[in-house]
Amino acid sequence: MLEAALSASRTEAVLVLWTLLLLLLSAASKGRARESAFGLTIVGLLIALAVTAASWNATTEAAFDGAVMIRLDRFSLAFHFVLLTGALLSLIASWEYLQARGWLRRVSEYCALLLLACSGAMFVVSATDLVILLLAIDTLSLALYVLTGYATDSTYPVEAAIKYLLLGAMASAFFVYGIAFVYGATGTTNLLAIGTTITSQPLLLSVGLGLLVVGLAFKIALVPFHQWAPDVYDGALTPLVAFMSTAPKVALIAALFRVMEAGFSMPQVKPIWTLALSVLSVLTMTVGNLAALPQRNIKRMLAYSSIAHAGYMVMAVLALDEAGMTALVFYGVAYTLMTVGAFVVTQLVEKENGAPALLEEWTGLGHMNPALGWAMVIFMAGLTGIPFTAGFWAKFLTFKAALEVGYLWLVIVAVLNSVVSAFYYLRVAMVMFAQPPTPQTRPIAPWRLVELVVGGCALATLILGFVPTNLWRMGELVALVP
Repeated sequence: MLEAALSASRTEAVLVLWTLLLLLLSAASKGRARESAFGLTIVGLLIALAVTAASWNATTEAAFDGAVMIRLDRFSLAFHFVLLTGALLSLIASWEYLQARGWLRRVSEYCALLLLACSGAMFVVSATDLVILLLAIDTLSLALYVLTGYATDSTYPVEAAIKYLLLGAMASAFFVYGIAFVYGATGTTNLLAIGTTITSQPLLLSVGLGLLVVGLAFKIALVPFHQWAPDVYDGALTPLVAFMSTAPKVALIAALFRVMEAGFSMPQVKPIWTLALSVLSVLTMTVGNLAALPQRNIKRMLAYSSIAHAGYMVMAVLALDEAGMTALVFYGVAYTLMTVGAFVVTQLVEKENGAPALLEEWTGLGHMNPALGWAMVIFMAGLTGIPFTAGFWAKFLTFKAALEVGYLWLVIVAVLNSVVSAFYYLRVAMVMFAQPPTPQTRPIAPWRLVELVVGGCALATLILGFVPTNLWRMGELVALVP
């Protein structure tokens, strides 16, 4: 049992062991080994990426009492790549940001918590039992709560952490109640067993499923359970938000896909949750885009943008087939690259105390720093879904998957929302390039590591826009796993 569990969670085991090593290093050096902790964390993430790549052709399961609890397959491994890439990019962008603001005193704890959040998100994707999924979500959430309040000498992160903790605890309570109802209706919490159970209490099962969806919707920030996201993203450290708004969100949507496909695809409940998720998808993309329109705070605008994109990704869950799985993998990679890049550019324009810069302070920024300006244009174009960017193909595959299973009306709504989003995304590009700099324009200090992250994300966004076939094929390989 132990050997199977370690085999099915090998990447998570690497991250947990690396976390313990970091904490021991921090204790032994009394917090003086800051550069070592940062470099060691990067090495740990690279090793985890190598382990993930080596596991690509292996399908491993960890079972207890005959029930599969954790499944390591290409589906979970694809999102492990997304999680590790998001964590690595966020960490590299964090060093100069924390250094410039004097927040490096507990960098070992920052790195350790980031690794724990990443390992928790990996278990979220691999879990095939509701109890394991709950524990994984709580591991992810607890690490993010603490990371959100990392800069304890600043008002913004502490306030954001308190809001996140209170609403996150409520979401976990909904999820626990959902597990209780599902267990009462089926006598099991294992998704594979639930999917083959013929229950005599369909109403109880439907109520439990509804509570599970509410709990996951809170964590993903689907409307109307999104209220925490703009405030938390606005208050937390920007390089951390680059991670929070991408990799964990994508992992939770992938978990939603696995939960529905493995446990609740039976005819008596599938019409209920497909209706609920289609309504949530429409509300999420519409409210997210409309709320982003009047925003002058770019960081807050990107927060609402991440909400809207969650609505698009839910469309891939509704497809619940190979095309939906392929679309979700492609969307997860593209969305992570574009959003991380946009947030990292945003952190360069922020004030010294971490307070976000307003749109007026971006005026003429493209003339002052053309490279960063054009990178931001690429990210805004990709998030809009303009052709020859990764975002275009992500939306194309998602809309195509939804259309093939009969969601024409939902695709029409999504296309209209994409048109609406162009107004606030492209407004940023216009402000940066269509007007000359003003006295309000914030100068950008050259940060080499940050510029490396921005350049890498922008280049990857364009490459996937012009040559999407390799990632497309990887998504199709994921969908072929039995």
